[in-house]
Amino acid sequence: MRCDQIRPYLPGFIGGDLRPDTADVVAAHLATCASCTTESASLERVRAGLAVVAAREVKPPAGLLEGILERTAEHTQRRVLAPVIPFAVDDVVRLVSDHKDTIASAAGVAVVAAGAAYALWRAVRGSRSAQPATS
Repeated sequence: MRCDQIRPYLPGFIGGDLRPDTADVVAAHLATCASCTTESASLERVRAGLAVVAAREVKPPAGLLEGILERTAEHTQRRVLAPVIPFAVDDVVRLVSDHKDTIASAAGVAVVAAGAAYALWRAVRGSRSAQPATS
Protein backbone atom coordinates (compact mmCIF):
# COMPACT_ATOMS: atom_id res chain seq x y z
CA MET A 1 0.00 0.00 0.00
CA ARG A 2 1.04 3.58 -0.53
CA CYS A 3 1.75 6.01 2.29
CA ASP A 4 -1.17 8.27 1.36
CA GLN A 5 -3.49 5.28 1.80
CA ILE A 6 -2.03 4.32 5.20
CA ARG A 7 -1.64 7.75 6.85
CA PRO A 8 -5.36 8.23 7.59
CA TYR A 9 -5.26 4.99 9.60
CA LEU A 10 -2.22 5.89 11.73
CA PRO A 11 -4.12 7.67 14.55
CA GLY A 12 -6.51 4.72 14.87
CA PHE A 13 -3.58 2.31 14.78
CA ILE A 14 -1.78 4.20 17.56
CA GLY A 15 -4.96 4.35 19.64
CA GLY A 16 -5.76 0.68 19.10
CA ASP A 17 -9.09 1.57 17.48
CA LEU A 18 -8.70 -0.33 14.19
CA ARG A 19 -10.19 -3.70 13.38
CA PRO A 20 -7.54 -6.43 13.64
CA ASP A 21 -7.37 -7.03 9.88
CA THR A 22 -6.94 -3.30 9.19
CA ALA A 23 -4.33 -3.03 11.95
CA ASP A 24 -2.42 -5.92 10.35
CA VAL A 25 -2.30 -4.09 7.00
CA VAL A 26 -1.04 -0.91 8.70
CA ALA A 27 1.55 -2.85 10.74
CA ALA A 28 2.83 -4.57 7.59
CA HIS A 29 3.24 -1.20 5.89
CA LEU A 30 5.00 0.29 8.91
CA ALA A 31 7.48 -2.61 8.87
CA THR A 32 8.67 -1.49 5.43
CA CYS A 33 8.19 2.31 5.44
CA ALA A 34 10.49 4.59 7.41
CA SER A 35 8.42 7.70 6.64
CA CYS A 36 5.18 6.30 8.04
CA THR A 37 7.05 4.76 10.98
CA THR A 38 8.43 8.21 11.84
CA GLU A 39 4.96 9.75 11.59
CA SER A 40 3.55 6.92 13.69
CA ALA A 41 6.19 7.54 16.38
CA SER A 42 5.31 11.23 16.37
CA LEU A 43 1.63 10.44 16.83
CA GLU A 44 2.50 8.07 19.66
CA ARG A 45 4.43 10.85 21.44
CA VAL A 46 1.41 13.15 21.08
CA ARG A 47 -0.91 10.43 22.41
CA ALA A 48 1.38 9.76 25.37
CA GLY A 49 1.65 13.49 26.12
CA LEU A 50 -2.11 13.91 26.01
CA ALA A 51 -2.53 10.93 28.33
CA VAL A 52 -0.20 12.59 30.85
CA VAL A 53 -2.10 15.87 30.62
CA ALA A 54 -5.46 14.09 30.96
CA ALA A 55 -4.25 12.25 34.06
CA ARG A 56 -3.31 15.45 35.88
CA GLU A 57 -5.70 16.89 38.39
CA VAL A 58 -5.94 20.54 37.55
CA LYS A 59 -7.38 22.95 40.07
CA PRO A 60 -9.01 26.06 38.64
CA PRO A 61 -7.55 29.40 39.69
CA ALA A 62 -9.13 31.08 42.68
CA GLY A 63 -11.98 33.34 41.70
CA LEU A 64 -12.60 31.72 38.31
CA LEU A 65 -16.19 30.74 39.07
CA GLU A 66 -16.99 34.12 40.60
CA GLY A 67 -15.52 35.90 37.57
CA ILE A 68 -17.57 33.82 35.14
CA LEU A 69 -20.77 34.39 37.10
CA GLU A 70 -20.07 38.12 37.32
CA ARG A 71 -19.45 38.48 33.59
CA THR A 72 -22.50 36.40 32.79
CA ALA A 73 -24.66 38.61 34.99
CA GLU A 74 -23.26 41.75 33.30
CA HIS A 75 -23.94 40.31 29.85
CA THR A 76 -27.48 39.30 30.79
CA GLN A 77 -28.24 42.78 32.10
CA ARG A 78 -27.05 44.42 28.87
CA ARG A 79 -29.09 42.21 26.56
CA VAL A 80 -32.47 43.52 25.48
CA LEU A 81 -34.98 40.74 25.22
CA ALA A 82 -37.98 40.75 22.96
CA PRO A 83 -41.22 40.93 24.88
CA VAL A 84 -42.88 37.61 25.58
CA ILE A 85 -46.47 37.48 24.45
CA PRO A 86 -48.41 35.41 26.97
CA PHE A 87 -50.80 32.78 25.68
CA ALA A 88 -53.85 31.75 27.60
CA VAL A 89 -53.89 28.05 28.39
CA ASP A 90 -57.25 27.71 26.67
CA ASP A 91 -55.78 29.16 23.47
CA VAL A 92 -52.89 26.69 23.51
CA VAL A 93 -55.19 23.74 24.16
CA ARG A 94 -57.52 24.84 21.35
CA LEU A 95 -54.58 25.36 18.97
CA VAL A 96 -53.18 21.89 19.69
CA SER A 97 -56.55 20.16 19.49
CA ASP A 98 -57.39 21.91 16.20
CA HIS A 99 -54.12 20.73 14.64
CA LYS A 100 -53.70 17.22 16.11
CA ASP A 101 -53.32 15.57 12.71
CA THR A 102 -50.72 18.10 11.55
CA ILE A 103 -48.74 17.77 14.78
CA ALA A 104 -48.86 13.96 14.60
CA SER A 105 -47.74 14.03 10.96
CA ALA A 106 -44.87 16.38 11.76
CA ALA A 107 -43.79 14.15 14.65
CA GLY A 108 -43.89 11.11 12.37
CA VAL A 109 -41.81 12.85 9.71
CA ALA A 110 -39.31 13.90 12.38
CA VAL A 111 -38.98 10.30 13.63
CA VAL A 112 -38.51 8.96 10.09
CA ALA A 113 -35.94 11.68 9.31
CA ALA A 114 -34.06 10.93 12.52
CA GLY A 115 -34.05 7.22 11.67
CA ALA A 116 -32.79 7.90 8.15
CA ALA A 117 -30.08 10.22 9.45
CA TYR A 118 -28.99 7.58 11.96
CA ALA A 119 -28.90 4.87 9.28
CA LEU A 120 -26.86 7.14 7.00
CA TRP A 121 -24.48 7.99 9.84
CA ARG A 122 -23.99 4.29 10.60
CA ALA A 123 -23.33 3.54 6.92
CA VAL A 124 -20.77 6.34 6.61
CA ARG A 125 -19.14 5.37 9.89
CA GLY A 126 -18.95 1.75 8.77
CA SER A 127 -17.37 2.66 5.43
CA ARG A 128 -14.68 4.72 7.17
CA SER A 129 -13.61 1.80 9.34
CA ALA A 130 -13.51 -0.62 6.41
CA GLN A 131 -10.19 -2.24 5.63
CA PRO A 132 -8.11 -0.28 3.12
CA ALA A 133 -7.69 -1.93 -0.26
CA THR A 134 -4.33 -3.63 -0.79
CA SER A 135 -2.47 -3.13 -4.03
